[in-house]
Amino acid sequence: PGHVAISNPLDLRDDASSEHYVKTLDILLHSQDFDALMVIHSPSAAAPATESAQVLIEAVKHHPRSKYVSLLTNWCGEHSSQEARRLFSEAGLPTYRTPEGTITASMHMVEYRRNQKQLRETPALPSNLTSNTAEAHLLLQHAIAEGATSLDTHEVQPILQAYGMNTLPTWIASNSTEAVHIAKQIGYPVALKLRSPDIPHKSEVQGVMLYLRTANEVQQAANAIFDRVKMAWPQARVHGLLVQSMANRAGAQELRVVVEHDPVFGPLIMLGEGGVEWRPEDQAVVALPPLNMNLARYLVIQGIKSKKIRARSALRPLDVAGLSQLLVQVSNLIVDCPEIQRLVIHPLLASGREFTALDVPLDIAPFEGDNESRLAVRPYPHQLEEWVELKNGERCLFRPILPEDEPQLQQFISRVTKEDLYYRYFSEINEFTHEDLANMTQIDYDREMAFVAVRRIDQTEEILGVTRAISDPDNIDAEFAVLVRSDLKGLGLGRRLMEKLITYTRDHGLQRLNGITMPNNRGMVALARKLGFNVDIQLEEGIVGLTLNLAQREES
Repeated sequence: PGHVAISNPLDLRDDASSEHYVKTLDILLHSQDFDALMVIHSPSAAAPATESAQVLIEAVKHHPRSKYVSLLTNWCGEHSSQEARRLFSEAGLPTYRTPEGTITASMHMVEYRRNQKQLRETPALPSNLTSNTAEAHLLLQHAIAEGATSLDTHEVQPILQAYGMNTLPTWIASNSTEAVHIAKQIGYPVALKLRSPDIPHKSEVQGVMLYLRTANEVQQAANAIFDRVKMAWPQARVHGLLVQSMANRAGAQELRVVVEHDPVFGPLIMLGEGGVEWRPEDQAVVALPPLNMNLARYLVIQGIKSKKIRARSALRPLDVAGLSQLLVQVSNLIVDCPEIQRLVIHPLLASGREFTALDVPLDIAPFEGDNESRLAVRPYPHQLEEWVELKNGERCLFRPILPEDEPQLQQFISRVTKEDLYYRYFSEINEFTHEDLANMTQIDYDREMAFVAVRRIDQTEEILGVTRAISDPDNIDAEFAVLVRSDLKGLGLGRRLMEKLITYTRDHGLQRLNGITMPNNRGMVALARKLGFNVDIQLEEGIVGLTLNLAQREES
């Protein structure tokens, strides 16, 4: 109608007929200015509920752009619009009884899209992210060999440091006299903490004493801890006391990071605020390892939004990037060391850019079996990395693709000729979007594999070639593709990449490897024949089908 103001939301007024609804919908769908539309109808004599629903359904059904728009409907009126809502449901169009329900559904889609966009961002790769897996394994195996089932902060300290995490220096005192001596050496104030494998929660016996400023206070506190244990837990084993310098808590925020094993999902990483009470179902956000910087950042932001952790302390905001990096370090430790059954970092002191673990009990047990099988999400398969020498004598690294490879992949594609890209994608590609590149680099290693050949120059890497296989849901067949930088042909790079992919898919239990190329791509056709592929030239279709039976070993 002419008296309708052009705005968002668009109010058709109470005298709008069913025809007005249809015309308005047609105009909006043709505009291409939006990707979601919410239609709210209130009871009206000019546009009866059932009639307006019928004509709207027909209009949507026959409109060429309807499949590109998310359409939500709300026909108000409990009884008068009941038939209209039934028609929408039968037509497969989302419909809701109230405007609030419609808006809630719409915001769920918005939040989902936002989350997916965040998760598809190229993860940052911190330059100071280090790990010494061999040292951590050695320490854990040594403890298990001695019959240990749990480690305290003093024993866990070198394991965390092997993965770049900061811990407060800790000493062990067997009695009050030793505690006083250590306190004098490290300087006051100090903290004393009970060491007992039988008392997991030290607070139950007041087993933590803080801000001890003199030798007399240290001695009295140590004796008091021992006395309380004898009274409350006479059978408990006591292995002395931990002595630590007091951390600077002024303006700092206390957090808690807990790793536990779920019987279905395997290791879980939980993040919450510090404190005496701990109910993870109410006070923590949860993620599945392995984590990269994007996933860790998403976990932190999720914790802030759900008010499971605070966005700032009294003096300063929480360093989201720093906490994300620590969560990645914890994730790497858990993925690399299956002997770890439970890990509690509490309190984790967040002060500016510094994160310091004050108390870190750890439960361990011998582990036998496949490390990756215990994880719900398959981690980056380091064991598939391989150094390869090309025909010109140059060595390059063949490894699985990483989400962080997106910039290098973009640069690699820019050095492939349009002709080679046409052979690979069967169409002219002018530009790959971030979403395209994210789909290529952020893969599920269990269902898809992409190997890249990289050349390392100083501290940077450049991609020389890529090969990829995507398996079907039954893990029987896989589609493959290979692409080599156009200026590096003739070095055997394509063949070596294909040989690695064939070995991987065969070891992974697949039966056939399939692909297609163009008849003009003589190099690919010749390579496929050398590798034992069945080559099916279909001139009428303009394609060449390539099939390799993986059950039959290639004859040398």
